[in-house]
Amino acid sequence: MKGISYRGNHICFGRYALQALEPAWITSRQIEAGRRAMTRNVRRGGKIWVRIFPDKPVTVRPTETRMGSGKGSPEYWVAVVKPGRILYEMGGVAENIARKAISIAELVIADTLILVTFIVAVIKEAVPNMPLERSEVIRAVIVRTCKELKRDNGMIIRYDDNAAVIVDQEGNPKGTRIFGAIVRELRQLNFTKIVSLAPEVL
Repeated sequence: MKGISYRGNHICFGRYALQALEPAWITSRQIEAGRRAMTRNVRRGGKIWVRIFPDKPVTVRPTETRMGSGKGSPEYWVAVVKPGRILYEMGGVAENIARKAISIAELVIADTLILVTFIVAVIKEAVPNMPLERSEVIRAVIVRTCKELKRDNGMIIRYDDNAAVIVDQEGNPKGTRIFGAIVRELRQLNFTKIVSLAPEVL
């Protein structure tokens, strides 16, 4: 998917928004999961606008079927999102509440969207005498998820847990150690320092 979004890339209704940084197909379930996560976080205050709609059908044919006979039946619907597109907008709440709600929605979507992406998160628990403090907003790169990732060669890879690496504004890791395996797509996106610290790249 090439290009950027020239329409729907400005805040029109609310004061805060979640904007896509990478191209992707977002399913209707992911859109609803993000909306529910934001609604639960803000309780009854504020208002949320969903700026994308799943209008593209994705068809799937059953396994072990003969060639021909046309396409399969629609399995699910997706919204085609390009970089710059506004996904959600929020208004009527304080900045800290909106930041937290949007961060949670981003985690929910990114958990099933693509493996390698930038996210903004809030630290819930922190170890004493560490540079990171509780309730601090951080920037991280998702390096593995439980959701299946299908590669161009047809291989499907899935991990046992979700993990992210905390990075600075330039994309360099703040820590000096990484535990567990990471995806090899990080090397293609020039996250060489993260790849060099990982014990295993799959």
